[in-house]
Amino acid sequence: MRMKKSFLMMVLIFLSFELCFFVPVCHGLNLGRQKSYKKLKFPALGDIVVPDVERVTLPNGMQLFLLEDHELPLISISARIRTGSVYEPADKIGLASITGIVMRTGGTTSKTGDQIDEELEQIAASVETGIGLNAGYASVSVLKEDIDTGLAILADVLMNPAFREDKILLAKVQHRSAIARRNDQVAQIAGREFTKLIYGPDSAYARHTEYATIDNISRDDLVAFHKKFYYPNNVMLAVCGDFDTKGIVEKIEKAFADWEKTDVQVPAVPQVNYEFRSTVNQIHKDDIDQACIRLGHIGCLMNDPDYFALIVMNRILGGGFTSRLFRNVRSREGLAYSVFGNYSADFDHPGVFYVGCQTKSQSTVHAARAMVEEVKKMTEEEVTDEELAIAKEAYLNSFVFNFDSKGKIVNRLLGYEYFGYPPDFLQKTKTNVEKVTKADVLRVARKHLQPDKVQIVAVGRPQDFDEPLSVLGAVTEIDITIPTPKEELPAATDETITRGRELLAKAVTACGGAEAFAAINNYVIKGDITMTTPQGDMQVPVITTFILPDKLQQVLDLPMGQLKQVVSQGEVWMVTPQGSMDVPESQRKEMKARLFRDFVNLLRMSDSKELSVQYLGKEQAAGAEAEIISVTDANDNTVKLFLDAKTFIPLKQAYKGMTMAGPGELEEIYSDVRDISGIKVPFSTLVNANGSKQGELKVSDAKFNTEIDLSIFQKQ
Repeated sequence: MRMKKSFLMMVLIFLSFELCFFVPVCHGLNLGRQKSYKKLKFPALGDIVVPDVERVTLPNGMQLFLLEDHELPLISISARIRTGSVYEPADKIGLASITGIVMRTGGTTSKTGDQIDEELEQIAASVETGIGLNAGYASVSVLKEDIDTGLAILADVLMNPAFREDKILLAKVQHRSAIARRNDQVAQIAGREFTKLIYGPDSAYARHTEYATIDNISRDDLVAFHKKFYYPNNVMLAVCGDFDTKGIVEKIEKAFADWEKTDVQVPAVPQVNYEFRSTVNQIHKDDIDQACIRLGHIGCLMNDPDYFALIVMNRILGGGFTSRLFRNVRSREGLAYSVFGNYSADFDHPGVFYVGCQTKSQSTVHAARAMVEEVKKMTEEEVTDEELAIAKEAYLNSFVFNFDSKGKIVNRLLGYEYFGYPPDFLQKTKTNVEKVTKADVLRVARKHLQPDKVQIVAVGRPQDFDEPLSVLGAVTEIDITIPTPKEELPAATDETITRGRELLAKAVTACGGAEAFAAINNYVIKGDITMTTPQGDMQVPVITTFILPDKLQQVLDLPMGQLKQVVSQGEVWMVTPQGSMDVPESQRKEMKARLFRDFVNLLRMSDSKELSVQYLGKEQAAGAEAEIISVTDANDNTVKLFLDAKTFIPLKQAYKGMTMAGPGELEEIYSDVRDISGIKVPFSTLVNANGSKQGELKVSDAKFNTEIDLSIFQKQ
């Protein structure tokens, strides 16, 4: 019986397979009689039914927006606080962001952030906080059964943040690291600098962190920023999930019962005053083989009556694969790897209109002209029926995804309330987009687009451009150098300069003499670097080759393969198992500074007139009394040398340098000084960063004036 059933099953499977194969073939026989896809008719989109969101204001002034969703046993609560980075002082940019981060990571007055992490992990929940441009955010996502615990943690974090110093330091490290890398990506550079052109470099809508602004931020600043804005009557909560509305309101009221309201004075957001004008701006980035272009001007507010027609216009000009920019600039003329455009609008300040592309350097000006031409065409004649239909359908067909979860619905309603927009703003947008005509698109294009008054930014290698940017107008060079903290030195006097020179000369004599150093053309050092990492110490074999004064190659045998770093006559690159690449801007200056700070090279060029030297006094260093001098080169690199007060042999050097987390206070402490060919050099160098050990170099062999294959300094 069992065998019969098995045989029958095999027959059914076989027939099913044959049927699946046969049916498409039969349909294929009728392909010639199929209608064109252009003639297919689809019914109109149905009306979207939006569930009612209940609104409650608690006695302490907190506003609640509640929407039940019993599909899953989950509850999500999102808070929005009326604050933002627009309110932070200009000399403390980054304060709002760090406050938002450390509210959560720094824990509360009763629990550390790590303890909160452990408690949330036990119930598979999350609590997050942050502060953006124009709002603060907090959220909890938790299983229904654990809502009391999740609410208690959220309330504690919002009401009683401890702002622990160790987490503030960590947040600062993260910001400094981001600053150090901000010029690595060409698109990021173009977008950032274009935004500064539109709003102004000092505008709250365009400014960004610097090392100095991060350094200016203290714990007291975080406490004061929180105290200024965080009160219940300045908070809105969007609540969605598997709950009974009456019950969840009672729980929220209980969780925040001790939070007293106050008269919160939230300033008006900064105004934008824009003057339409044409500008051409150039940013040198020599480590790329392409150009990134952005051009445009100010946009509008979302409450502008023309906003709905601008949505359609934007899709026709730059929205996706069917846009004019894509079809004409990329596909037809082949001028861009990627091309894009957006007429943006914001809730409380004007957005930005921009079009842009990434193109080969030899097409830069051609591509810029082509994009301006497409903008201009939008203002000259009506779009086609097909363009209008495709643009409206693209928007309307995706409209349903605004309502695919109840969480989106309640959070959007909260957002509209926060910015003072009507609760049905999105539905009105749909209705008004449906009404847009070709005449409307032409009208708003002529009103809001000014192709003859666009601001242009081009990032790349100007020497490779097809034409000088000056053919488009007077060119302004934009400097994107990241300002780094400089060594603060006392004012030099004739006495301190003379004394500094004398001590530097004594150091040269103590380490072998000026004649011996002058005879050095090159040297090679072999050894091991012990790197201190969060995972523990890692020992790496290293060979460093110097050809003085401007060539350096360092080869490190890392676990993942060999890494070569090369500096040669101003160029800096690295070679990895994946190939050769230019070093990011954030590392290039530091690599060049290493040549100047090198123990041998620094003493070798001690009599150079390009060096500024001065005496700084005495101090204990490496267990001995030290005479301190500062040495600064023509590129404004400064190092402090600590010389043994008895022997004048350098004990250590200290300087402001770059670490993986941005600029820091570094020191190199020398020991095990040996004589090699008449020159004294340290065979052990301990490197500390901001008071913590970063690594240690142990030299096993050092040779001067040896034969070196110069091809190692040629870029492959």
